[in-house]
Amino acid sequence: MVVQMLQEDVLLTFKEAMSYLRVSRSTLYRLMWSGQLTGHKVGSTWRFYREDLRACVGREVPMATVSNSAN
Repeated sequence: MVVQMLQEDVLLTFKEAMSYLRVSRSTLYRLMWSGQLTGHKVGSTWRFYREDLRACVGREVPMATVSNSAN
């Protein structure tokens, strides 16, 4: 249980987050700038909690975003 808690608290790098979500760099930035994903700036690099990545995937997308991207 302690090991699982430690793994959840690990900050992932930008590349690790891209790999975890299986998305491109631009998609990860878009998720951040749209507010769907929380990132943490550490120095000059972005870091992400694995739990935040999971929450982003599990979140519903508003219908206005879906209809705008279809046009």
